[in-house]
Amino acid sequence: MNLEQLEAIVAVVDYGSYAAAADVLRISQPSLTRRIQRCEAELGLTLFSRVGRRMQVTDAGRSVLGPARRMLREAEGLRTLVASQQELTTGTLRIGALPSLVATHVPELVARFHQAHPDVRIEVVGAADSTELIEALDLGRIEIGVADVEAAGTGIEVRVLEEQSFAVVLPGVADDDDLDGAVTAEDLRAHTLVTLPRGTSMRSVTDEAYTRFGVRPPRVIVTTQRDALTRFATAGVGLTVVPERLADWAAANGARVRRFEAPVTRSIGLLLRRDAVDVPAISAFLALAVH
Repeated sequence: MNLEQLEAIVAVVDYGSYAAAADVLRISQPSLTRRIQRCEAELGLTLFSRVGRRMQVTDAGRSVLGPARRMLREAEGLRTLVASQQELTTGTLRIGALPSLVATHVPELVARFHQAHPDVRIEVVGAADSTELIEALDLGRIEIGVADVEAAGTGIEVRVLEEQSFAVVLPGVADDDDLDGAVTAEDLRAHTLVTLPRGTSMRSVTDEAYTRFGVRPPRVIVTTQRDALTRFATAGVGLTVVPERLADWAAANGARVRRFEAPVTRSIGLLLRRDAVDVPAISAFLALAVH
């Protein structure tokens, strides 16, 4: 087993198919296939199974993945001058986040880091929910996650950024007589709720808000498209509960916004594996993000 074989395994996991991995590694697909087959033969394990057009890592593959990444990182470290590592003139930092946070928090965090370390390549990916984000951390697809801190489990380090407040966008558009007041139980009881599926962090916050008022929505429309929530509201479909930043953007475009007198919040933070805290790029990102 050699580093080229390990590099092939990691590339297939990160990019989802043999074709994509071969393209990233700049080798032919047959060459990549041979590398993986030789590695499987030496280990006596099946590392991937095909699911549709994608290659899914097996349980055996997962057990190999962590050591493979460590060996590749160590090899890269030997090839890179210590000075360049400390000065962050090379390398890649991969950040994953829940979609609503990609739109609100991540741009500012990335801007701080990029201005300080412009030569580090940055990749930002969205995760459909907290489960997907944690899996990406576990597999090493990302180094840092931006999410609801309640998603963190064992082995995950947390750096809290803020308590994110939520607001309600009512159906329709505002007029001169519409004031930005407080949410009432009647607001929640009177309108259809447009929200995300159960299991998402924003849906949990929304359900908590209704429970606090002791009411239920008369009807619920579910969408997976977070960016469309406020648009559904302004189109008159129903109300939606979203982070205040998104509500403020909607208000700037004519939306009717209401605030919670007793704040409805979730804790937003950075999530990372405990064994990655001392990686220079990650340490630098944390120092700039949490201040």
